[in-house]
Amino acid sequence: MKKKFLSLMLVAVVAIGLTACGGSGDSDTKEATTQESAKIEKSIDAVAEELGLTGGSDTLYEMIGATAGKEYNDGTVELYQFDADSSEYKDIVDGNGVITAAAYKDGIVLVFSGDADNKIIEAFNGLEFK
Repeated sequence: MKKKFLSLMLVAVVAIGLTACGGSGDSDTKEATTQESAKIEKSIDAVAEELGLTGGSDTLYEMIGATAGKEYNDGTVELYQFDADSSEYKDIVDGNGVITAAAYKDGIVLVFSGDADNKIIEAFNGLEFK
């Protein structure tokens, strides 16, 4: 009787051990694939599409030292692309630029002409570029 009980306990311990270790490799692979597919091209058009912004008319981005710039959602949201090493971009990051950024990342700057939309800012901050 003791041998049967000991055998059942051993089987249970092995089964629990295998169950705990079994699926970890698959979830790591799925997570890496999800993160990889979430990366987008580093351009204002790709950012606008990812954020669900509509419209997209050019601005006078050259006047502020940007390499590209468009306004979306009837002019309430603006996106600018800068050379990340430029003095204009560094001034914006430091809060001393000609525009006030609601958010910025890797040379892309998000600006609101009115009240900032926290959902858009949160989504922007979560973007990953290729």
